[in-house]
Amino acid sequence: MCLFCQIVSGEAEAEIVLDEEHVVGFLDVRPVFKGHTLLVPRDHVDTLLDLPESLVVPLFTTMNTFGTHLTGP
Repeated sequence: MCLFCQIVSGEAEAEIVLDEEHVVGFLDVRPVFKGHTLLVPRDHVDTLLDLPESLVVPLFTTMNTFGTHLTGP
């Protein structure tokens, strides 16, 4: 099981900042900037190119919404 899947399942510790039906967000342990957050689908995906069509809208909508809350409109 990959580290992201371990975080999603609760087997690995992380600072969870977003917990949605299809997406989980957590703070990066080596942030590039304050608040650096990783958003991952709940279901394992090897690469973004492998993201199933059914998760494209939920993941990118969540990214857009979350990003807007961090940076403002």
